Amino acid sequence: MHEASIALSLIDVASEVLRENGGARASALTVRVGAWSSVVPEALTAAFPACAQGTPLEGARLSVVLVPGVGECPTHGPVTLDVRRGLRCPACGAPTPTLLQGDELELDEIELAEPELEDS
Repeated sequence: MHEASIALSLIDVASEVLRENGGARASALTVRVGAWSSVVPEALTAAFPACAQGTPLEGARLSVVLVPGVGECPTHGPVTLDVRRGLRCPACGAPTPTLLQGDELELDEIELAEPELEDS
């Protein structure tokens, strides 16, 4: 399951962003995952909590936004692709070798956790 290594990489990137911006902890992450990225969103979501233990993202919620594949058909222009049909226009069946979107794996948003108040 390569999603665990992807979760670790996302945690590294998010931790660096937190350090650069003075944030101590994150309460949520949003990740954009393309339908053609070879990432299984459910596996990524399942791997994330264990990978985040002991980091500033421990306990953070991971939201995955699935980005559909869009290809460029020579006849119909941009078309939404079905992974099961491959890189072919759903309207005419023509090859759509140019993928315009759908192979993303992007850290889209980090929600900072509320600072913990110290007892006096």
